[in-house]
Amino acid sequence: MNTTGNIPNRPLKMPPPYWRSSGAIFQVIEAIKDLILYLEDLIVIHEKVNIELDDFYVRNPEEDDIEEEFGEIASPLWEIEHKIKLKCELAIFMISVHLEDRLNMHIVYNLDKDIGEVIEKLSPPEKLTLLASILTNKSVKGEKPFEAIRKLSSWRNAYAHGHCTDRITRTLRHNHLVKPENYSSVPGEIELIQSSIERYLLVSKYLQNISINEYTSGSSSENFEIQELLNEVGKFKFDYSGNGDIYEIENFDV
Repeated sequence: MNTTGNIPNRPLKMPPPYWRSSGAIFQVIEAIKDLILYLEDLIVIHEKVNIELDDFYVRNPEEDDIEEEFGEIASPLWEIEHKIKLKCELAIFMISVHLEDRLNMHIVYNLDKDIGEVIEKLSPPEKLTLLASILTNKSVKGEKPFEAIRKLSSWRNAYAHGHCTDRITRTLRHNHLVKPENYSSVPGEIELIQSSIERYLLVSKYLQNISINEYTSGSSSENFEIQELLNEVGKFKFDYSGNGDIYEIENFDV
């Protein structure tokens, strides 16, 4: 068993011991797997509901007193759309958590103990800034990895602190009392999870490239799995205008 007393202070003497992850990455993988299943269900439910709504509008051309029946027809669609939104949010939040886990690992294995413990208290973008500066002697600010981690961290912080992620978080009133121009839609949620996972993979690859410790310069099997799952999500194509409330969906792998 390792103790803090026998762990080397110099990063190039590590490993051992090997990094014990928080496990957030497995939440991400399972959430995306569930998301793919929900998207497959969405295609079937979406088609069925549209057929029933077409018939409904033929029978109710004046649209008088139709709210209850309309809700009964559309309810299965709303339910699966809600499940998709939840899985997207879970995956995005957990990939942001896992990114900081990866960042912390690179700090431990590439920087001396005293430096690492100071950086530990900083935000993810600040951690990346200092880590990159020390290892590359260059600024990462303004570069794609910095912008990627900044956007992921901003979304995570808003979500974790109970804010609406589709509104600015300047004040509670700005965030919670002012309606957004557009509410989230399934196409929007899918675009968001795709961009979020791509941002994670971008930063993860950057960390791998700047690492001086062989252990952290290696590739991650989980990253390969996430990329494959992301490719599966990308096979679902949406056709829509406006904010995506009304859309068509098709799986191009079928």
